[in-house]
Amino acid sequence: MKFPKLPHIGLPFPPFGELLHTYRTMRGMSVEQLGQSVDLAPNAIRQMEQGALGAPPEETVKQIAKALRLGGEERETLLDSAEMDSPTMRAMLGRKSAPAATPLTASILVFLIADVRGYTHFTQEHGDDAAARLTTTFAELAQAAVEQWDGRLVEIRGDEALAVFGSARQALRAALEIQSRCEAVSLAQPETPLEVGIGLDVGEATPVEAGYRGAALNRAARLCSLARPGEVLVSTGVAYVAPLVEGVAYSAHGVEQLKGFAEPTPILLATPTPPALPAPATQLGQLESAGQVVEQADAQASAETDK
Repeated sequence: MKFPKLPHIGLPFPPFGELLHTYRTMRGMSVEQLGQSVDLAPNAIRQMEQGALGAPPEETVKQIAKALRLGGEERETLLDSAEMDSPTMRAMLGRKSAPAATPLTASILVFLIADVRGYTHFTQEHGDDAAARLTTTFAELAQAAVEQWDGRLVEIRGDEALAVFGSARQALRAALEIQSRCEAVSLAQPETPLEVGIGLDVGEATPVEAGYRGAALNRAARLCSLARPGEVLVSTGVAYVAPLVEGVAYSAHGVEQLKGFAEPTPILLATPTPPALPAPATQLGQLESAGQVVEQADAQASAETDK
């Protein structure tokens, strides 16, 4: 099927979101179906189509084109439109961004804090310009991963990123995606060593003018500070909320007395696993295994408290 050209005034290509919406609806594909095909959160696709999010990376756009079975001119138009949808090109073409998204209203949120390890030493050794390039790359990778999994990037402070999610599953996937992207850049560009530690926690938080305030945010920060390069450390609360996440495995990572918390905190390490489609019985076994990891971590914490 050949898609018709879309009308656009004074621009070489229609906005990416408009084009994506048209191609998707003409193929009779829902945002959920497309999201599953290209490993994107459905709401992220909705926001792209509404113009609230820019186009994703080129490789993801190629996956979208494949999922929509676009070929020839249609595929190239989608790719060109995505390229024109970058922040720089938007400004040059005078395209206005959509209004800022409304604040998340859920009272139970998941906080992700990621920090570049060795940043101070890198700055001292390579200078401010190189450090600026490092943090800019980190910020772009973090934002792309967070938006891909339907999160909200709250703040970037140099070598540290804070994001919030309404879903523990999405937050876990975003954390592992950040690590994957940073590792890929580090391997391809040795002059940009992005060694990142990440901490996650879930709980109630109070919205404030500059972001959020609450114990969950503080615990995520403490876990981040303990994480070694490449690690994603999570609280048992995250595992309770999301005990079975495809592509993610938990393992006990000890018990720590975190600053600002009265009781010792059991910690879990979240690591990626190869994607699989297990049978129902296998899924149940995995769920029980995740529960056993949490129980083991809680038992260690209780033993520390009794000492």
